[in-house]
Amino acid sequence: MNLEKFVRKNIWDMEAYSAARDLVAKGDYIFLDANENPYGNWNRYPDPLQIDPKTLLSKIKGVKIENMVMGNGSDEVLDLLYRVSCNPKKDNVLSLAPSYGMYYTLACLNDVEFREVLLDDDFDFDPQRLLDKADENSKMIIICSPNNPTGKAFKTDKILTLLKNFSGVVIVDEAYNDFADEESCIKYLKDFDNLVVIQTFSKAWGLASLRAGVGYMSKELAAIINKVKMPYNMDGFTQKSLNEKMLDLDGFEKTVKLLVSERERLIKNLSTLSYIEKIYSSDANFFMIKTAKHKELQDFVLKNGIILRSRHSMPKCQNCIRITVGTPEQNDLLFEVMKKFSA
Repeated sequence: MNLEKFVRKNIWDMEAYSAARDLVAKGDYIFLDANENPYGNWNRYPDPLQIDPKTLLSKIKGVKIENMVMGNGSDEVLDLLYRVSCNPKKDNVLSLAPSYGMYYTLACLNDVEFREVLLDDDFDFDPQRLLDKADENSKMIIICSPNNPTGKAFKTDKILTLLKNFSGVVIVDEAYNDFADEESCIKYLKDFDNLVVIQTFSKAWGLASLRAGVGYMSKELAAIINKVKMPYNMDGFTQKSLNEKMLDLDGFEKTVKLLVSERERLIKNLSTLSYIEKIYSSDANFFMIKTAKHKELQDFVLKNGIILRSRHSMPKCQNCIRITVGTPEQNDLLFEVMKKFSA
């Protein structure tokens, strides 16, 4: 990939903001450089480079620190990719439909054309259809796998086809990959400098409230993104919490296995309800059901204290509701409530 062609000229030419502490190694210093209050437990600015959580991530993922960008949620990493690459009113980004709505929102915020290719009836896609929709101003292709809201993980060979034939960056959003059998695309970072893998701590790690995401990419692209991001975009409490969470890998793996098991148990229970026309298989911690009475069902469970997400207005998702897998107790309660619904 021609990185200079991918990056906007003003971004390529800019100098990064530099905090004084970027220039010194870790150590026991007296900090008189950043106009902080010297008193308090959280009085110091957080590490702008997030070295501690990146070090742990490097051991877990097998990716070097210089290949990482950490953000205030994975949405920030995606926004930064838009901002460094896409010239407003000129460039375009490609994705699939239905998929995660934030991709389109970020395109609108950055005044970038957003081109979508519809999934087929099995919620799958043909890579060539995406490639055919690209032109010389196409900067990125974004693939959510497992996809939201369908829950389907795409086969790796399809993503590899895009990587081999697209001149821009292919972003694989793996927010739900921990729940899937399909392998992560992280292993292909060494083979493709136009690959970016986005992951989050919001789903399998259970830290949605903290807003923490990470992008894995070539060290050259990571350096550009880190030049543009706000210097203190991840607060100290979040960094500390991530460190603590990542030290408990056994707990993480047990939670993932439990949610996958509960997903299958809940799907099996709901399959006994005659008013549900179809339950779509899923590789995520959620799945979709189809019922002609989707609005009535959503209202009924809401009156019983349970919130579900209608996806009826999305392409290919008519009459569909997305259900997130809860605790065993929550899943049992949902099933009992849905048994009482009369379609």
